[in-house]
Amino acid sequence: MKKKEIFLLLAIILLAFALRLYKIDRPIADWHSWRQADTAAVARNFVKDGFNLLVPKYDDMSSQANGLDNPQGYRFVEFPVYNAIVAFVWKIAGNTEPIYARLTTVAFTLFSTIFLYLVVKKLSDLQTAALASFFFATLPYNVFYSSTVLPAPLMVSSLLALYFFFIKWLENDKKRLFLALSAIFASVAILTWPIALFFFLPLLYLSFNKYKWSFLKKVELWIFAILSLTPFIAWRIWMLNFPEGIPSWQFLLNDGNIRFKGAFFRWLIAERLGKLILTTSGFALFILGFLTKFKEKEASFYFLWLISTVIYFVIFASGNVRHDYYQIPAIPILAIFMANGTKLLFSYKSLNIQRIILPMLALFLIISTYAFGFYEIRGYYWINRPQIVEAGQAVDQLLPKDETVIAPYGGDAAFLYQTNRRGYPIVDRPLADFVHQGTKYLVSVDVSDSSIQNFAKNCKVIEQTDNYVIIELSLECIKK
Repeated sequence: MKKKEIFLLLAIILLAFALRLYKIDRPIADWHSWRQADTAAVARNFVKDGFNLLVPKYDDMSSQANGLDNPQGYRFVEFPVYNAIVAFVWKIAGNTEPIYARLTTVAFTLFSTIFLYLVVKKLSDLQTAALASFFFATLPYNVFYSSTVLPAPLMVSSLLALYFFFIKWLENDKKRLFLALSAIFASVAILTWPIALFFFLPLLYLSFNKYKWSFLKKVELWIFAILSLTPFIAWRIWMLNFPEGIPSWQFLLNDGNIRFKGAFFRWLIAERLGKLILTTSGFALFILGFLTKFKEKEASFYFLWLISTVIYFVIFASGNVRHDYYQIPAIPILAIFMANGTKLLFSYKSLNIQRIILPMLALFLIISTYAFGFYEIRGYYWINRPQIVEAGQAVDQLLPKDETVIAPYGGDAAFLYQTNRRGYPIVDRPLADFVHQGTKYLVSVDVSDSSIQNFAKNCKVIEQTDNYVIIELSLECIKK
């Protein structure tokens, strides 16, 4: 890289880092705190109990995940690569404050920004690479989610690194180090979030583009595929030994037959792409980029990347409608098309329009994207129920460390996570059963609820304030 190019990329990285410092120390009680709490709990239990990557555990002992009791708190979803890294960072930091987990995610996103730049520069040019990495680094939606405690940013980072090293290997297939790195990052991406498999389609194109149909006979590619998939397959087979720890996931495909219904298109196109992620202005830049002519090689790669994203949206239809963090993997390719659309508006010399109009329009669309985007995303940072943090800290100070607790919060484990205890985020059985099983403490932030008031009246109250109450249950008091 030339010095100017290094300076440009460094400026984007520094800007990306600075933006993600906004409320970086917020507790795990912000938007999608339920998923963040589950992820963080696995990491925290690695710190508490030791690193056993083959048997990850979180704090939720309830049956809500799949209808089966889970007294050991098994958590078998993605392989806990991200969780283990966060736990390692916490070990170094000497505490399990959320800020260190969030900064870990930020670090992965900074690597993603670099690899996106390198991939796009390889396929396109410096201007497109700089604009794509800039949009990726600064879109408010991506700024928020790349400072959450979620594994998705690690998957994106691994996927972009995979693309880069695979392209480097194809440039000189004698350099097998690049192929080995590709296989490592491919495996990490799939283990971190299996939907990474959808994004292997561009790799098939690159292989076919170089070797034509003989790519099917290329031994190195078969080795790459085996190394990429074997750890994931082994993990999935191992998971079957712990059925109580495997959450139900089938509803993420097409729950309510939403696929291709009007609501499906409304949520993904209008609400997510057109309002939350790109906003109306950014979506206009994306459409312009989509309609702009690419060079043949980059066009095939980018459009197959985009098609992979669409296929993923369609297959996991209800998952993408229910959860807006499911669109995190789409950000790199959306940023690339936005970059191409922006370039079109600035390439006024080839257009029969006054030279000042289109650049001004581009700047207006870019500024509007960030203004509208931050307006939509700002509420995601808010702690709407700070009482759960206050109550959780009280539980952690007042109750023995080995006690389990009931912290009902509609099934959301964010409240339970604040207590630093294992237990139940939902009342999924009679209270007498909890007591028989050894869980005798109930903490609630719904102090005005009639049932909670009745328990507070008849049972032993450990502590009560206007915001929360901690109650010790017994078989005698819960019958009153």
